[in-house]
Amino acid sequence: MIKKQVIAAAALVSVVSLALTACSSGDSSSDATSAAGGTINAELWYAPTNFNPATASGSADVSVARLGFDTLLREGEDGIIGGLATDWEATSDTEYTFTIRDDATCSDGTVITPSVVAASLEYFTTSEDSAAQASKATVFGSGTPTFTADDDANTVVIGLSEPYSEVISGLTTEPTGIICPAGLDDLDGLAAGTVGGAWSGPYTLEDFSAGVSATYTLREDYDAWPAWTSVTGNPASTINISVSSDSNTSANLLSSGGIDITRFYDSNADRFVDDDAYSYVTMPSSAYTLIFNQNEGTGSVFLDRLDLRTAVSQAIDKEGFNAAGLDGLGTELTTVTASTVACTIDGSDLLPAYDVEAATTVLSGETIRLLAMTNWDSAIDFIAESLRAAGATVELSVLDPADWQAEMRTEPEKWDLALNATNTANPLSQAISTYVGPSSSDGGRNISGADNAEGYDYLQAALASTDTDEQCANFEDAQTTILTDMDMTPLITDTHFIIARDGFASSVFSGYWDMSAMRITG
Repeated sequence: MIKKQVIAAAALVSVVSLALTACSSGDSSSDATSAAGGTINAELWYAPTNFNPATASGSADVSVARLGFDTLLREGEDGIIGGLATDWEATSDTEYTFTIRDDATCSDGTVITPSVVAASLEYFTTSEDSAAQASKATVFGSGTPTFTADDDANTVVIGLSEPYSEVISGLTTEPTGIICPAGLDDLDGLAAGTVGGAWSGPYTLEDFSAGVSATYTLREDYDAWPAWTSVTGNPASTINISVSSDSNTSANLLSSGGIDITRFYDSNADRFVDDDAYSYVTMPSSAYTLIFNQNEGTGSVFLDRLDLRTAVSQAIDKEGFNAAGLDGLGTELTTVTASTVACTIDGSDLLPAYDVEAATTVLSGETIRLLAMTNWDSAIDFIAESLRAAGATVELSVLDPADWQAEMRTEPEKWDLALNATNTANPLSQAISTYVGPSSSDGGRNISGADNAEGYDYLQAALASTDTDEQCANFEDAQTTILTDMDMTPLITDTHFIIARDGFASSVFSGYWDMSAMRITG
């Protein structure tokens, strides 16, 4: 039996000083590929639909991007470690130099040089895809980045048009995965997963059944594992990914050996956490919020209606939502993301109390178009019925993750209120920029379309600061403006249990589940 392992993971906000930050990626797993063997059968809640990391938007697309594409930097047990970069330094608040490891190759044998890295990042930051534009703003800020490759010196210099203190953290994220030249030459094939030489990471896509499953095969020549200190066991030669139909079925499959690793956010986790035949890691995964559409010209009922936004918040019982969606296992949310994230505030005093009677005086007779994501039926029903109980008419639209993301960002004329899930492992600035700054239609992350100039100024000040206390103070002030204006309603943060049966293991780093760190231990 494997020893029970519980990791309570908190999201990391990385603050980069102007001093040298040189970190070796010396790989403790350098012999991992040669020792690999066997199969891991894992589950995701949704099937991947897009294998281009730069344009990945659905949760499954992002999760599997880690298998196929390496990033410059990675999350480790104690912070950020090397990926394709062995060393990095901030030479100013707008310039960063990365030394690229000299032993990394693409799946077709092409050496991953600084020029390969620069070309991939250039594509990512210039793509017109809405998901890529939103991710680019998260990684590099609102300015324009430049990438200068020096193959002789083995370096890439990233220049920013304006300071952005979260660029180092951003370069650990999946959308920055390095796409090899063969993939950039065939973007349609890249998205479909059919370009054999596109992959820079440890695995290549072997088989794919749309909406059902995906199979990945470990590259025999791969030798660029991050230097994790707690990852033990061997990587699987084959990873089969299937889709979880429901949590009860997943629990039965795990207990019978039909799957090896899966994830729970409900009471089914209780079947395994006290059983020594299973190991698990936990993480605060998503912060669930309601976004009010305030984009001009969309016909949303919430534009210029602070009273209506407040009434919606009054109509929702967070404890009831927690019980409906997570069997009561979630944690109440009081700001834009989980309290485990550095520089978040406790906004309880800024939020209206649950008061259906007060909500009814405002909501009666209003029609609200509610946008939500599949697999959350009971929680969605709870929101809809709560609004109906307060006198509103609710028109419900439930889409798969990729379409849900796309409609929120690119078709705000179709919805008034969106049930949103924000990954708590993402930078705090990403959660804040959902409600301030340029809208999605203008290349920003502001899904709400709220005109909050004050909050945006605070966000920009935080991102330009290299002083930790000053940065936090500005992040906190930005959150205060969002809650005061009722640009969103915080609901709950869920806790995910990633459970592996005997002989298998999984890892969480800084609040993030890395599928490439799944291992066979038996």
